[in-house]
Amino acid sequence: MKNMKELEKYSQCIVVDSKEKKMTLFDKGKLICEINNVALGKNGCTDKKIEGDGCTPLGDFPIGFAFGFSDLTISYPYYKITSDIYFVSDSDSPYYNEWVSLGEKTENFLYSYMKTSANIAWKEAEHLCDYPVAYQFGLVIEYNMNPRTKGKGSAIFLHVKGKDYTEGCVAVHREEMQFILNWIQDRSAHIIIF
Repeated sequence: MKNMKELEKYSQCIVVDSKEKKMTLFDKGKLICEINNVALGKNGCTDKKIEGDGCTPLGDFPIGFAFGFSDLTISYPYYKITSDIYFVSDSDSPYYNEWVSLGEKTENFLYSYMKTSANIAWKEAEHLCDYPVAYQFGLVIEYNMNPRTKGKGSAIFLHVKGKDYTEGCVAVHREEMQFILNWIQDRSAHIIIF
């Protein structure tokens, strides 16, 4: 884990201790709160993640936009899930590891990994509306996004905990996720998973 002095370079930072399954929120190095019983990948954590391995990636990653099913007013970029939203896991697709809004209308998004497509151009993707518990609220963890590497893993989120494990994401209880969404404000925020 990075020492406290290093954490101060981030205005807001979430630190996940994978061994203790504990999450700590920091503002400029100052402790905000601790969250216990964090759910991680069913096959543990790794710094050599591959698509479909059931592992949570270890490392230091920017935090992307927030998303969920509810209308929500927060100071952080938030997108509501509709039946047209997919997160693509097909590494042969041009949309690999991207949020895609399916439809004829082109939308202007804040993030480079958010796209629109008139038709399905992938063989595998998470249809986000199929996960009403986990994706009640979430944040994108910008893992394997800049640059994207085929087969290195996709759709890594911090989301609502439905089980004691995930397929590779990080998950906390609904109330804790709501707290995080109300707390986070800085678009340069990071998450460190060690």
